Amino acid sequence: MPTNEHLAGQWREWRHTRVSELTRPYGWTALVAQFWLHEGAADVELDGLPGTWSVDAGRVLFTPPATGPNLSVNGEYPTEQIEIPTGRNQTYGHGASVPVYFGDREVETVPRTNDAGDRILGVRVRDPHVSVRAEEIGLTAFEYDPAWRIPAVFTPSARNDVEAVTVETGVRETTTQIGTLAFTVAGVSAEVVLIGKDSANGVQPVAHVRDRTSGPISYGAGRVIELQFSEDGEGRIDFIDFNYAHALPCAVTNFVTCPLPPRQNNLEFEVLAGEKKPEHDVARLLTYEA
Repeated sequence: MPTNEHLAGQWREWRHTRVSELTRPYGWTALVAQFWLHEGAADVELDGLPGTWSVDAGRVLFTPPATGPNLSVNGEYPTEQIEIPTGRNQTYGHGASVPVYFGDREVETVPRTNDAGDRILGVRVRDPHVSVRAEEIGLTAFEYDPAWRIPAVFTPSARNDVEAVTVETGVRETTTQIGTLAFTVAGVSAEVVLIGKDSANGVQPVAHVRDRTSGPISYGAGRVIELQFSEDGEGRIDFIDFNYAHALPCAVTNFVTCPLPPRQNNLEFEVLAGEKKPEHDVARLLTYEA
């Protein structure tokens, strides 16, 4: 096992990167709007955006205005109807998304489902002029404690897509379960479901948990810990480090659909490690109407 100094140093670098990405010009704190479109929507006007918006066969289509301000789509001003591919904003390089701007604002589209199982599409807007600094959020964390780097055993399973309930009432988000992770904390055994996020480097295993600090000390909707497969290629996960536990974006913005953790991921003990809840709470304002 690496030295405590090494572990703490690596965590400090990660923590700096985590906060920097959260509060970058087009980061999560820059979100200012989230609109919803259903299949078959046609020529819908969205507040603060030009042209009209439609959905056909699961594709978000933008029709530019005849005159006046226009979107910039992948570096060009469209002159006819064009698809805005779904995916997180391009600065994350996610999916097939392309850079889309309206003036200084960045625009993205995301696929979701509603409680009835119907596909819905979200249109989000980010404004770099309102992105806030970490100190304005009041985002802090416990100091690194190596005691919270816990040995663990991963049991893989067939990939299972689950439409998870989210913080946005009526909206569900697809999460892919890839197996379970077992570990023991202070004599208490736990086994949590892991989610697999597709990334440029393969599948990123993630534990999304709640514990006895969720609400009073840490963010109430739970925290996530990004895990690492063993470097030998055997598909093991050797430990879970709760020092890396951090809140999902819904802790700092209304305009997201963070999934809630699976019920079996509610831990029956306090995790006094990782990120604390923001000092300044976000009053949840729902954006979806069925």
